[in-house]
Amino acid sequence: MEAIWRQRSKPISQDDPEYGRETEANTLRECEDLVNNPQRVDFEYVAEGRANVVFSIWELGHSSIRKGRFGGTLLRVPKATSGVTPCDYKTLQEFHENQVEGRVGRQHLVPQALIRISAEVAERLHRKRNKVDESEIRAGYAMLIQDMSASPGYSVLEFKPKWLAQSPIASSGAKRCRTCAREAFRNHQKQEEGEAVSVPICPLGLVHEDPDVVMDAIRRLAPEWTERDQQRLSDAFERTGILKKLHELQTEGDPDRALLDNPSDSDFGLAMTLRDCSCYVRMPVDVGQEVVIKLADVDKKNWEDKQTYWQETHRNLVDNGWYTCEEQVHPLIETACVLNRPSST
Repeated sequence: MEAIWRQRSKPISQDDPEYGRETEANTLRECEDLVNNPQRVDFEYVAEGRANVVFSIWELGHSSIRKGRFGGTLLRVPKATSGVTPCDYKTLQEFHENQVEGRVGRQHLVPQALIRISAEVAERLHRKRNKVDESEIRAGYAMLIQDMSASPGYSVLEFKPKWLAQSPIASSGAKRCRTCAREAFRNHQKQEEGEAVSVPICPLGLVHEDPDVVMDAIRRLAPEWTERDQQRLSDAFERTGILKKLHELQTEGDPDRALLDNPSDSDFGLAMTLRDCSCYVRMPVDVGQEVVIKLADVDKKNWEDKQTYWQETHRNLVDNGWYTCEEQVHPLIETACVLNRPSST
């Protein structure tokens, strides 16, 4: 799989004409056969979200470090939940290849490949989960994805870039960006439940024109990293242009009132996908190696399911003063939004 991940991490314009597509197809078929052979492979639960479960995978007879053919590879499978209709994996893969790769840049994405799993494997994976809810894992499409988790010689950071530009339909005179407004509301909910809260990182700081503001955001993002590695991360954001590309696509795809009037528009759909993706940073200990930054979870959204939820969320933030720091709670929720940053004198 490592050769496939290397090829699929290159810009589309740098496709190797000598790269064997037939060899790749054969490798994926062999991997699919292995995944579906309980005598040849084993799985370990890694994590799950609302729609997917992730497992590590290795060939039996290989060490857990090498994982045989699955070195540097994870298995992601969809969760089937009653009353929820997510996009199927074949549709997600087509969206990834036909929409996201060309617009974002394939080199900026965590590569993935589609396979199928049997009912026997699905049941086996379901039993290995650490979380119990009403969902289940079923036979059908699954994905092999490149593993971006920690490994010897690397530090790893995972975060969600979220809204890198203010919502075009935010309240007039807003003192919080869309992300900070939403996080303020969520922190209020946590306080009501007696849970601990934290001051959110303002994503606008990551793409700010002032380098000092950018570095302040990065220090908040990776507080445990050394100053040297924080600067390396800033340099990598600039070198790759990945956050600026996200900012551009989020802005271009979300003209005024799209959320309210045309939420099924394809460009708006891509913008919303890129507001909910995850960013993985692999920081090598060796300063001579490049910092690797890639995006994952660039999944197509089911707009029929999401439309009402997003519109209600927007109205709550506007009507209840979360954008303008006029929420009717005491004390006011603390945020550190760039929009409310004191002017330098």
